[in-house]
Parts: sequence; C-alpha cells; structure tokens
Amino acid sequence: MSTDARDRTIGLDTEGAIGPETFRLLALGCVLVLTASYVSVLRDVTRVVGGTGTLLLLVAAMVLGATVLARTIRPRTATGAAAAVTLFGFWYYFSTAGVGIGTVLSATDELLADSAALATGLPLLRMVAADVWALGFAPGPVFLSWYLALRGRYDLSVVPGGLALLFLVLTGDAETPVVLLGTLAATGAVGFGELERRGGSIAQADLFAVLVAVIVVLSLSVTFVPGETTSPAFTGQGDTSTLEGTIDFADERSAIGGTVDLSPEVRFTVESEQPSYWRTGVYDRFTGDEWVRTGQDTTYDDQLGVPPGEYETVTQRVTAETELGVMPTAPQPLAIEGGITRTTMVSSHGQPRPAEPLLEGDSYVVQSAAIDRDPDALRTAGTDYPDHASDYLQLPESTSRRFEQQAAEVTGDADNPYEKAVAIESYLRSSKDYSLEVDRPGGNIADEFLFEMEEGYCVYFATTMVQMLRAEGVPARYVTGYTTGQQVADDTYVVRGLDAHAWVEVYFPDHGWVAFDPTPGDAREDVHNERLQQAREDGRENVDTDASEDVPIDDGEDEPDPDDPRDDGNETNNETSDPTDGNETDPSEFNGTDPSDADSGTEPGDGTGTDDDDASSPVPVTRETAAIGLVVLVGLAAGAHRTSATARARRALRLYWQRRGDDPDEDARIAYRRLEGLLGHQYRPRRRSESRRQYLAALRTEHDDLDPRTARVVRTYERATYGEGVDRETADAAMGIVDDLVRDRLPALGGQ
Repeated sequence: MSTDARDRTIGLDTEGAIGPETFRLLALGCVLVLTASYVSVLRDVTRVVGGTGTLLLLVAAMVLGATVLARTIRPRTATGAAAAVTLFGFWYYFSTAGVGIGTVLSATDELLADSAALATGLPLLRMVAADVWALGFAPGPVFLSWYLALRGRYDLSVVPGGLALLFLVLTGDAETPVVLLGTLAATGAVGFGELERRGGSIAQADLFAVLVAVIVVLSLSVTFVPGETTSPAFTGQGDTSTLEGTIDFADERSAIGGTVDLSPEVRFTVESEQPSYWRTGVYDRFTGDEWVRTGQDTTYDDQLGVPPGEYETVTQRVTAETELGVMPTAPQPLAIEGGITRTTMVSSHGQPRPAEPLLEGDSYVVQSAAIDRDPDALRTAGTDYPDHASDYLQLPESTSRRFEQQAAEVTGDADNPYEKAVAIESYLRSSKDYSLEVDRPGGNIADEFLFEMEEGYCVYFATTMVQMLRAEGVPARYVTGYTTGQQVADDTYVVRGLDAHAWVEVYFPDHGWVAFDPTPGDAREDVHNERLQQAREDGRENVDTDASEDVPIDDGEDEPDPDDPRDDGNETNNETSDPTDGNETDPSEFNGTDPSDADSGTEPGDGTGTDDDDASSPVPVTRETAAIGLVVLVGLAAGAHRTSATARARRALRLYWQRRGDDPDEDARIAYRRLEGLLGHQYRPRRRSESRRQYLAALRTEHDDLDPRTARVVRTYERATYGEGVDRETADAAMGIVDDLVRDRLPALGGQ
C-alpha cells in the first residue's frame, strides 16, 4: 500500500492533516452520543418499571435497520418508517407483555392524557403506563437520527434526537449533565459534519470550540422549562431531620432517609366516631430509593370513590392546629364537606390534598368507609383482582433474586393473600428492631433492609413489606399519614408531628384496601412518650392543648383500635404481636436524609446550625461543574485566538508600556513603533507610500495639535536604524516622550 493510500485510510491527507473521513467518523460518533443521552434517561425509567432489556434491544434494532436502509430508501420514506417503528415499539411491548389489543385501546385516552401532560412537567415516573411510553418513544428518533447521519445530513440528523432530549428536559427527567452531553454531541455532529463537507482541517478547531462554549452557556441559561407545581409546604415539612420532612415533602414523592428525630408539635385535632390512622398520601411506584405517586390530580367533584363490597360510614371533623399542606382523612374517604372543597385536589388513588395550605383553625368534615376486616372474610376474598390492581405489583429491576426467594420462604405456609400479608407483617416485626438512628443504605432500600440492616423505622418496614407482597403477586401500596394520636376527650384526638407514620395497604377483591402495619409498636410507643415528655419539660410551644392538660400520656390500656389491622382478633396475628400493639395512640417515626443533623445533637429551630453556618461553608465543586468550567474556559481561549484578541491585547500593552532593554538602538526602534501605533489610533495609519518623515509632515499639515516632540522620536529611530546608532540617554529620552504621549492620550484610546 502506498503512503498516500495509507494516509487516506487512517483519515489523513498527503500533507498529514486530518481528512474528511476522520471528521465523518467523529460526526457519526457524536450522533451516537446524542442518542445515548436520551436513551439513558429512558433506561432510568425502565429500571424502575421494567423493560430495560426490551428498550436496549429496540435501540439496537433501530440502529441496525437504519444502517441497512441508509442507501436504499429516500429520506421521505425514512420519515414514514420512523413513524411506523414508533407504532411498532408500542405494539411490540404490548405483545411481549401479553396484553391484548382490547386493553391497549381501552388505555388510549389515559396514555394520551399523560403524554400531553409530560410537556408541561409531568415526570415520566408519574405516568401510569411509563413502561409503555418509554418503549414506544425511543425507536422513532433513534432510527431517523442514525439514518440521516449515515447519509451525511448531520444538521438534520440531530433534529430528532435533539427534540427527544428537549422533550425529556420538559418533563424534568433529563438532568443537567445528560443535557450538556447531548447538547455538546449535537453541536459536535454539526461541526464535524461541516468540516467534512468543506474539507476543513484541525486548524479550524478554535471556531468549533467557540461554538461549543456558546452552546453550553446557552443551555445553562434556559430557565423557561416548565415544572410541575409542588404542593404547599406545612410546618415541619421543610425540615428533613423529621419524618414529616421526608415522607410528605412533596405530594408526588415520598423519600426514604437516614437518622431522624420526632417533632412533638400539635398538627391537627380530629373529632371522630372511632379511632383510625389518618391517611395523607398514597404511593404506588417504588424506584428503589423513594416512592412515587403516579397519575395526575383532578379537581374534587363531591365524591372521592366508593370501595367494593359492604362498609360502614364513619364521620370525622379535622381541624388544623398549624399550617398544613395535607388533608388527613380516615381511609377510605368518600366525601368532604366544608369551604375547603373549593380548592381540594384528588390524586388518582382517591386521596384529597389542598391546593392551598390550610391555616390554623381551618376545618373540614370527612365521610369515610370503614371496610370489613373480618379475618375469615379476607381469607376467602380470593385473587380475582380488577385490572387496576396490576398497577400495584411493580418491582424495580434492582430487586434481587434472593429478595424474591426470601418473600417466598416467609409466606411458604400461607394459603391465600391475607395469610401472606399476616406472615410478612409478623416476620418483619419479630426479625427487625425499631430505631430512628440508622444509616440510609445505598441501592434498593427494601433489599438492603431485609438482608443488611438489623433495625429501622416505619418507612423501612412498610417499604419492605409492600415489595415482599408484590414479589408474591399480592397488590400492595405504600401509605403515609399519622397514627391515631392522643385521645383527649370522648371521640377527640390530638395528633402531633411525632405521630407521622408509614404503613401498608393490601387489596382484597370485594373489600378494597385494608391496612397492615409491620412496624413494631412497643419501641415506637416508648420513643413517642419520651419525646413528648421531654417537650413538655422543655416548655415547648404548641405541644399541649387545653383539652389535654390533665390527660396522661397514653399508657397502653385504652380500647383496641378497630382500624388497626393488628387488632383484628386473629389469633395467629395477635400471638406474634407485642402487648402494646393494641394502643389507640401509635407513635410514629421521623425520617431524615442527613445523618449529620442527628449527630449534631441540635433540635430543629433551636438557633443552632443556622444559615450563617451554611454561608461560611465553602461551595463544593462537583465534577460536572469542573467539566462545564473547563469547556467554557477552552471556548474563551479559542474565541480569543479566533478574534486575535490576545494579539490586540499584547499590542495595547506594548503601546502603553515599554520595558527597558540592553540594546539602546532596539529600544529606540520600539519607541518609534509605539509612537506610530499611537498616531494611527489618534489620526490615521501611515500609508505604505509614505516615509516616516513624510508621514509626520503630512500629519503636521493636517492637524495643528501634533506634538513637536514626535519629530525627535523619528530622528532617534533613523539614527538607530540607518546611522551610527544611539546611546542609552538618547534612547531613554525617546521612550520617555512616547510614554508621556501615551498617557496623555490613554482616555481617548480607551474610547476608540
């Protein structure tokens, strides 16, 4: 092989410069990186809802198909094919999942509604059919982008991928590093493609670097991206060292944290015909490290839903004792009365939430359905689940095989879903200790708690039970709210922040959702009493109410809670329960995300750990920040090189200041060049046809204000260049004259 042929093979021309083939490879590589950026976002979704293998298979098939068809079909045909493969993606998923076409058509309205809401900030994980959407979304842009890139239409090839990435930015799922990577890849594809088309060389890299830096800055400056509005915060909600501050920090997500504390402040009071857990949130999708509520809120329309089967109606009046961003209700709420209904929203799971915060003194009346909890009836409920129950069987792909095996072992003797729920509830209560001081594990929380942790609090117990039930094919969901609280009068309960809690609801055909609580009650009760007693001794505000001043802390001797599934009368269940589990008042734990908060030994709002401490802390520099800064710095340097800014800066510096050298003749020549530059700025540059004396004479004729000392500088230059040379004193005098002239003219030069 000749040298020229070998150079062309590796992308070099005969002069050693980078050739078009290399730029083509770079452009194609950038298109693949752009594709990987938005596919990675979709993969994060499928890791939670399932389907990652199918997603990657579809992407590979689209790349292969575009490669085969790139030279055989026209762009218009390819565009139609992209639309076709999008439809194929949906069909393929439904067919492999065993879902009939009737089910697909029946869900069309819901899918379209969710897809439209995505563009206004609905995260993908909140879509009811996120797996279907992700698998249907990917094939089209992947196929069309790669097809156009292979045909050399790099400018058009980044459009499908860019729009796909932009759409994921609008949903809020694409994080900044992914957006920057995709943006840089798109810019690179266009830039390298243009260099290939024009036969450019690497010498033009400075222009490309400037373009990249500009794109990065513009992408970081985008602030119009819509986001889903969050629900109003309530007292304690913003404090991530408390359970309220994590499990209810946003109505669409419920976090799982580490070491936490409990807040004794009164949140609300309830006048109810019977005690109950007071539910505030329902979550159905587990990501591995937090819970997500799918679906969209709707406006309250006088009804919240009716459970199947028979039930009794229970009425309760809830009064806010502080600002609240939630609406506690006894499960299952049927209807709400009061002025608050005008601003009440309802989740897709039938749980109400205020659109505006409740203020102290606001109240509302709730009618709830008390579902039949008879153990015999629940044992015979069967497994004929409605279609929507399948939404509560989701397991993230991070769920280990050993987790599923352990769930099967724990429920090995169970003959029906009820017995499985009782078995798992009893197993967790007896095998794990209760503690608020835990280190939040990495990875799948349920998996880690089951195998690696010896203790935890309600969030860990409830999460693990839900996932174990789902592994056994039993529909279950994660629920947050408050335990009964302290009974202060007949049918009146005071509920504090330390009563915040998380538990489990299991679905039974012809009954509906039934609550189970796997958290050990005795240790939780002890912590509740300890925190409340300490708060009273410290004289904390908003701890006691007039009605409760003379009421002792719950001693565990009250009547059993008929709404607590632990007190259902089942012998097996009661045998594994602690004696105090029948208490009316069940304390709750607090979940916090920063273990350092607990280690500091400070209470929220005690005046320590204020913003002043944060203000003095150094700002952390992440790898993403450093990478962005480097890109911008390179772009600035390349821009300076491209626009000759550095050269102009050097000339301006030399014009203003001259360092004295060892050669007087050279210093004299430099002094003249400075003078000529100064005169060029002030009057006009010297023409090529003019000698230095002629130039000076012309300026003297044209301008009366020409300093006569300029002639001396010219004479010094001529002697140094053409004559016998100059001594040190003469050269210094010429330099001094120019220094004076420059300083006199400096303000004018700055305005040029």
